[in-house]
Amino acid sequence: MTIIKIKKIKVQNLRNVRQGEIVLSVNFNTFLKANVIGLYGQNGSGKTTIVDAFGLLKVLISGWVTEVKLPSQEKRLIMAGADTASIEFEFLVENPFGTFFINYYVELQEDDKRLYTTVERITYRENEKGKRSKVLVYVTEEDIQIRKVNLSDMNENTRIQLLVIHQLAKRQYTSFVFHKDLKPLLQDGLSELEMQLFHNIAIDFNHDLHVVNNQNIAPLFEERIMPFSIHLEKTRGSISYDLKGPALLPEDAFYVLCEVIEQSNRVLSAIIPGLTIRINVISKQTMDNGEKGIRFEFLSQRGERELPLRTESEGILKIISVLSVLIAVYNNPNACVVIDELDSGVFEYLLGELLTVIDEDGKGQLIFTSHNLRVLEVLAIKNLWFTSTNEDHRYIQLKGIKEVNNARDVYLRAIQLGGQDEEVYKETKTFKIKRAFRKAGVQPD
Repeated sequence: MTIIKIKKIKVQNLRNVRQGEIVLSVNFNTFLKANVIGLYGQNGSGKTTIVDAFGLLKVLISGWVTEVKLPSQEKRLIMAGADTASIEFEFLVENPFGTFFINYYVELQEDDKRLYTTVERITYRENEKGKRSKVLVYVTEEDIQIRKVNLSDMNENTRIQLLVIHQLAKRQYTSFVFHKDLKPLLQDGLSELEMQLFHNIAIDFNHDLHVVNNQNIAPLFEERIMPFSIHLEKTRGSISYDLKGPALLPEDAFYVLCEVIEQSNRVLSAIIPGLTIRINVISKQTMDNGEKGIRFEFLSQRGERELPLRTESEGILKIISVLSVLIAVYNNPNACVVIDELDSGVFEYLLGELLTVIDEDGKGQLIFTSHNLRVLEVLAIKNLWFTSTNEDHRYIQLKGIKEVNNARDVYLRAIQLGGQDEEVYKETKTFKIKRAFRKAGVQPD
């Protein structure tokens, strides 16, 4: 069995984080136990930056299967005043060859259209004392290294192919390291074990990585388009459902959603007593592109009462939209789910109960940002990270917490009185807020 876990995330000059690092409390002895990681902090202090880092990772490693372009420069992911941003991920991997540490590092710049990679490096190390890291691929704008062999030491045919792929990756705004055209050349230069490690990240981990950011979830609140995040045995990804009226989807997508609803209903009534979802098929018809489609609607069912799903609260709709991936975190040790503002619209007690259940008996990794402090009362302090006001040391863990301490109380005390290694809140003063409101209400002559 293959198991892959995230151990460390490091970002530099990404959005408003000059330097930041989060280390998860996972090791090879706790591989089958869940990691539920909450990230807390002031608005605009760098929580979403971690979600963006995972989004970039997803795009980069997807290149082995399909071409996915890096984000456009309109997103402004590189910190103002900096030319380059970087992200670095460390993975723990257990596969038939043994246990390993894998490190992936990438530097990014942007042109007038999109981000592009300038440096990429992937290394690995056996999980044995005294073992050193070995380079699999290291590419800069000047050189390419595969294992210990540099570009100048390769035969002319290989050198030309690598340079062509390098230019393609830049032009296509994709990863060079995970470019699908690089695979055949790597098979010639790497061992079976090393190719397996590549496969573990590019295929296995990627398959089970779900990133739910505000861009994904915004249509639910703004356009009443509900994005279902999907983790089924044979299907991963996202399918959107129009809450405003009967939806029309291709048959394949419809049957995937049917499976998601069947899966979700097993859990939904335990989370929200009495609630299940029923699928009302209206008709089969040919779509504009010639595909066979099904027109249908989702109904929320409570006892004898049925209403369109859109009548449910935004909090319930958000839970339903991510329930499939939360079920995956509970059951699948390889599931890695990253959700921005998980608490948005969700009743705080229910949120605490959900996270407690996953933390105590789950198997995968759930990394989320939140503003709701209820979670600080239910998760272990080792699983809680906080943003500081220091751009050069953005992510910290609270010190001075004993078993009997309530992390919520300690955090609020740190906001009010300090006492941590870094300031966790840029102070706001109520009298200044009052004065600002008063001034804003004065009409000009």
